[in-house]
Amino acid sequence: MKWLTMNGSTMKGYAATNRDLNGQMYTQRPQGSVLSAHDISYSVKVTSTYCRTTDKQILFNITGIFKQGLTAILGPTGSGKSTLLDVLAGRKDSKGVSGHLLLDGQPLPHNVKCLMGYVVQDDVVMSTLSVRENLAFSAALRLPSSMTPLDRQSLINKIIRELGLDRCADTKVGDEFIPGVSGGERKRCSIGMELIISPPVLFLDEPTTGLDSSTASSILFYLKRISRNGRTIILSIHQPRYSIYSLFDSLMLLSQGRTVYHGPSHEALDFFATQGFLCEEHNNPPDFFLDVINGDLTTFGSEMCIDKEARPTDVTQTKQDILVEGFKYSLWNKRLQEEIHKIVSAFQENFEENNVTIDYVTSFVHQLTVVGDRAVKNLIRHPQTCVITVTTSLVLAVITAAIFWQLNEDPNKAFQDRAGVLFFLVNNHVFTNVSALGVFIHGRKLFMHENIGGFYRVSVFFLVKIVLDIIPLRMIPVIIFSGIVYFAVGLNSGADHFFQLVSCLFCTTVASASLCFLISAVIRNFTVAQALLSLCYILMMLLGGFFINFNSIGPWLNWAQYLSLFKYAQTILFINEFKDRLFCNSTYCVSGNTYLATQGIAFESDWDLQKNYLALVFYTIILFTLSYVRLRTLQKTR
Repeated sequence: MKWLTMNGSTMKGYAATNRDLNGQMYTQRPQGSVLSAHDISYSVKVTSTYCRTTDKQILFNITGIFKQGLTAILGPTGSGKSTLLDVLAGRKDSKGVSGHLLLDGQPLPHNVKCLMGYVVQDDVVMSTLSVRENLAFSAALRLPSSMTPLDRQSLINKIIRELGLDRCADTKVGDEFIPGVSGGERKRCSIGMELIISPPVLFLDEPTTGLDSSTASSILFYLKRISRNGRTIILSIHQPRYSIYSLFDSLMLLSQGRTVYHGPSHEALDFFATQGFLCEEHNNPPDFFLDVINGDLTTFGSEMCIDKEARPTDVTQTKQDILVEGFKYSLWNKRLQEEIHKIVSAFQENFEENNVTIDYVTSFVHQLTVVGDRAVKNLIRHPQTCVITVTTSLVLAVITAAIFWQLNEDPNKAFQDRAGVLFFLVNNHVFTNVSALGVFIHGRKLFMHENIGGFYRVSVFFLVKIVLDIIPLRMIPVIIFSGIVYFAVGLNSGADHFFQLVSCLFCTTVASASLCFLISAVIRNFTVAQALLSLCYILMMLLGGFFINFNSIGPWLNWAQYLSLFKYAQTILFINEFKDRLFCNSTYCVSGNTYLATQGIAFESDWDLQKNYLALVFYTIILFTLSYVRLRTLQKTR
């Protein structure tokens, strides 16, 4: 943001104090940035019939200037409002965008989306934190580390006052499960988190969606007040009432990706009048605009169009075509093109290659600390998942202990019973990891928004999720379950065998969770992800060697056993339980080594055991790496 003094010099951080012609002191208002769009078009790849890929154009040669104040982008559903907003904010894939954007007459820096403020339609804030804590989170990550804590806190308090959040500043934001602030206060909290960085342009996608008329008006009133203090604000909106419409300084009307009107909001009715469409006295202008745009030529008024000699006409044209053509040859477009020409001329005269890349203002360690602290708070204040996981593990441990209580060593029963309990242990610690599917599916919106906004690196989010998922939800249940079952069932005695069991189940749990992480990073729908995960688990279980001996699997499918984490986990547990043990009754004894041999399990050397641990570790590392790569390559447009 820039502030201009009377002599034209640029000052940042404060408004200039001057004297008027009568010698009276006054403070000049800060002047916001100017964003200009030059012939912006946007197309996407769509799959048509017979799986053919074609280009679908969404925006057509959009040109506009967005200055300090409140600019609204209006249009019917599907007109391209949100798409244009995303393109202006640098949140669309550049491969589909043509034309160029200038900010204060200069090219936008790389990764400009980290520089802009963007409030999404569905407010994305941490529900378990208070309004003040959410603002503090944004400030801690997006403001330079050189800024003192006192200055940072002062800025947070200022934004809270500006947005009228004083009464709810220390109240949890809440969601459908946690009581919290109202919808309007939640929206203002989202706006405040973006205002923390004093963005040159603030974008809002449908900020009134889901709000009652009174709350929507109050949101727009706050935005209007902010814009007067030197802020350039651009928002998309569908059909506002007149009290909201009257707050707009500038208006852009779209129809099917084309500009119908762009200019001062109070002159929009004059433009429609020149095209032969007159608004009735008590009709709401935005309703009137959409009625005209959505209509066809046979409805009313098209024969009243003036300046017919100035532009070509066609009786088969729809109202959208008439308005698009009408604006093209109108006084308003002529003024727009003159301003655009001045910007382009100044840009060509003062062109400087812009290789500036907007980077994170805080270090990796600082981000890890702040994001980890928020995750711990969220876990403490919303512990249901952790509590249910631990409780489930405890209940299953008790039931397992009751069913397999103190197994005897009669060879007629020992091998079958012990193999059964070991198989159940592996299955239990694999299938109970379905909760890990929600790690990226449920938190995707929050991650996408914050990562695009420059809050933190992908690696920070990934590491925090892994650590806080593995310790409370994987490690603790394994310890509880193993501690109960091992002694109650009477498995192979000895501290070394106990810790072997615990380490094997922990490695199995983490390996299973890594598969959940990958699937949740690739698939957005929880139901589809759950179905795919179940299929993977069942196939691995069939190939794990419990239902059929490894040597009995046909050579065409034998290789698939090495993809099964069941194989490695069961091999470890079987060796730990049966190796070098004798199971006897009153008449004879059977060696556990004999049983292992009949199962096709190699057990002679230490390497036969260690290679299975190594396989589980590699399995985990590979899947975690693929999950991270997927998060890095996600198309982050929202």
